Amino acid sequence: MKTTIFALALACALLRGIAADAPKPTDQASIQGIWLAQTESQNGQKRNVAYQYVFRGDKLTFKDESGKETKYSFKLDTASNLKLLVIQPAESLTNSTPVSVAYELVGDSLTIVVAAPGSRPQKYQTKTIRS
Repeated sequence: MKTTIFALALACALLRGIAADAPKPTDQASIQGIWLAQTESQNGQKRNVAYQYVFRGDKLTFKDESGKETKYSFKLDTASNLKLLVIQPAESLTNSTPVSVAYELVGDSLTIVVAAPGSRPQKYQTKTIRS
């Protein structure tokens, strides 16, 4: 009986160790799917929104409140402390300048910061969307 309990305890400890050592998913894997924007803040003014972001592979589809869809290609730049989502309109990949959007991905919350045209975001703010 003691041997069985010891063997069971050892098996549980090993399984817990294996689970703890499992690699965490990358941001590229975690961002995939449908995200719904709930609020937006601009110049200190917060308002409710109903945007939808769909990430599939390296493609992003943005749907605004009227239902209009805009398609982008995207890549993640995770090299610095301020992680960037670099997007470019899918219909003009060769004629447009990529736009960098700061992001923070924690669990089922994605916070993004869009800077003024021609500049890069410097910090995170308050536009959080949920999957």
